[in-house]
Amino acid sequence: MSTQTHTPHLVSVQLLRAIAAAAVVFEHAQAEAGQTVAGFEHIPFDFGIGVDIFFIISGFVMWLSSAHLFGQPGGTATFLKKRFQRVVPLYWLYTLGMLAAIALLPDKLNNPDASAPMILSSFLFFPYPNMIGEYTPVLALGWTLNYEMFFYALFAVALLFPRKFGFAVLAALILGFVALWAVTTSGPVLFWGRPIILEFLIGVILARLYTEGGHRPNLILFAAFVALAFVAYWLLQPSPSRLIRLGIPAAFFASAFIFFLPARLSGALKGIAKVGGDSSYTLYLSHPFTLAIVKIIWTRLDPAGAHPWAYVWWATLICILAAYVLYLLIERPLIGLWKRRPATQAA
Repeated sequence: MSTQTHTPHLVSVQLLRAIAAAAVVFEHAQAEAGQTVAGFEHIPFDFGIGVDIFFIISGFVMWLSSAHLFGQPGGTATFLKKRFQRVVPLYWLYTLGMLAAIALLPDKLNNPDASAPMILSSFLFFPYPNMIGEYTPVLALGWTLNYEMFFYALFAVALLFPRKFGFAVLAALILGFVALWAVTTSGPVLFWGRPIILEFLIGVILARLYTEGGHRPNLILFAAFVALAFVAYWLLQPSPSRLIRLGIPAAFFASAFIFFLPARLSGALKGIAKVGGDSSYTLYLSHPFTLAIVKIIWTRLDPAGAHPWAYVWWATLICILAAYVLYLLIERPLIGLWKRRPATQAA
């Protein structure tokens, strides 16, 4: 769930990041309300689709921002360095925060697993089953970052080849791991090879189409693709495969913004897109902490749980506002630190 300093800051991409992060927060806020209020009814929609949108956008952005590195001397090292700088320090910081929460409030957490192997695997982005057999790291939502880093590793390998072969190598690697997953009974391939990784490849394909055809603002096509995304969602819900159930609708939704976002909407939402897109990574990492604090306060204000939906909406809004503050205080200075370092070394 992330951006990088050389990422093209397209309004459509920033909007998708903001929407995806807010959707995940809204889904988790509903889950918190359901744990507190008996009989609470969720909206019958899986807002976790925000993760699938993130994966597609990640593939899109990596290709668009790093295609010039294919076959270049040092291209792989440059790519990995930038991904490390952009993703890892902030994730490690929030992982340390979760470790502190586990140490101080273990009874408040669903799965306070802080064993040495779990901690080490969390910092190394290596899928390791926790005490209940799930491949979730110390910071539970970090399972998505494990996929991100795996995709970056595959992309880095593909960068060793000229661009005309790079896509084929990347596609072969991803499809190869999915094939291994289908016949594997144990080990990290059971995590890495899940078909959900094909969503990154979908994003890369969209980027290649975008490079060739560009953005063609059209209100009718934009509305049609958004509608198609929702129709696909409802039709595909019976599928046990997340790739089909959520990945395909996410692909239609992302395509609507990437290719057809109307100019008026793009202009009107430019400011919101920048704020929401820039802080989307912080929102994703920080919202479990903010939700926990809001929940403690809310249960004191509404001990009977009479207003669960008020909690859901307020909690979501507070998470978004808190994330932007944390972005300004923590994430942006971290980004600035990496930007300043080359100049300092040159001096």
